[in-house]
Amino acid sequence: MIILEGPYVSEFLQQTVADLQVPVADTEFSRSLPLSNRMNLVSPELFFRAIAQAESPLLYSNSENSTGLLNRYLPGHPVTERVNYFKDKARLREIFSRLNPTMWHRRFSLKELERLDPSDLPKPFVVKPVRGFASIGIHAVHSDDEWPAARAAILKEAALMEGVFPDSVVSLGEFMAERYIAGDEIAIDAYFDGQGEPLILNILHHLFASESDISDRLYLTSGWIIRRYYAPVENYLREIAGLRDLRNFPFHMEMRIEPDGTFVPIEINPMRFMGFCVADVEYYFYGINPYEYYFHQKRPDWDAILASREGRIYGMFGIDIPKHLDKNLIRFDYDRFIGQLSRPIHYVKMDYRRLPMAIYLFAETTEDRFWEFETILRSDLSEFIGMP
Repeated sequence: MIILEGPYVSEFLQQTVADLQVPVADTEFSRSLPLSNRMNLVSPELFFRAIAQAESPLLYSNSENSTGLLNRYLPGHPVTERVNYFKDKARLREIFSRLNPTMWHRRFSLKELERLDPSDLPKPFVVKPVRGFASIGIHAVHSDDEWPAARAAILKEAALMEGVFPDSVVSLGEFMAERYIAGDEIAIDAYFDGQGEPLILNILHHLFASESDISDRLYLTSGWIIRRYYAPVENYLREIAGLRDLRNFPFHMEMRIEPDGTFVPIEINPMRFMGFCVADVEYYFYGINPYEYYFHQKRPDWDAILASREGRIYGMFGIDIPKHLDKNLIRFDYDRFIGQLSRPIHYVKMDYRRLPMAIYLFAETTEDRFWEFETILRSDLSEFIGMP
């Protein structure tokens, strides 16, 4: 069963849903999709009744906007409670602190954040919305004198994002601060199957241009990355599964590996894999259709998959417009950006005046041409942005 909601559903996901004939909640948004006439649309009453009657339903959504429908039709239901729990980053720290006792966090309203004295908090720390998405409102602070600029940026983003996402998805009225976690950051698409066993569909290494960078500019994956992290990530996910009933639970998880090898989770996004069109990278990079694998409870044969892709490095670029620019007064040159890469695989142009990103692009390279990826990672994007 699947709930399709805005702001974006990829053509690949629509095609998959139509081919699999997975029951789709019949909403005004799902009916507006180009391939809706081929989908198995089910009235909301019957759709949510089926969830309520199932012991552990196979439920997926492309967007956390669907949280509102769950709370409307299934208030207090275990599925709804589980989604709300994982969406609240502060509550989620209850689980994280049991696995990582050195973690700390504090919760603030936006007004309290405006008055925050950074000397009251151990540094470095990270500020983020309690409910957030796509790095919106997230800022790292390494010293007291960095706080005024971070606070100003948060207030600006709160004003710009007002009304763009439902409060259940991005709430820029309530924030938390927590310990800054040093080390490599990885992102995982996975699900717990009907027995609560974790099945990993992708592992990406999140690269940053600098210590202060918190953007989603570049995620990498390769055979080396999958092989390096697969076993320890799988073991860590089993520890998480031991703390709650997570059967038939798809999720996107981000975590850091500290210099001593300790895994520290950052967030678990429930009921979905990576947002917008980004979960499709599993198919474009590895031939894994993540939606089919979840609904059919399939396990990737990673040995065979990686053997056919030796020497390849894959990158997912999420390009946003620099926050100091007025999106209504500039033009992003999509063709020039795409032309910077010798092996683009797939791309989706986004309405950057309405959404956080200008383009998502999936590309392939090799070690001797990795400079292509690094150039874009460190670019100020000025070569792609002009006046209309």
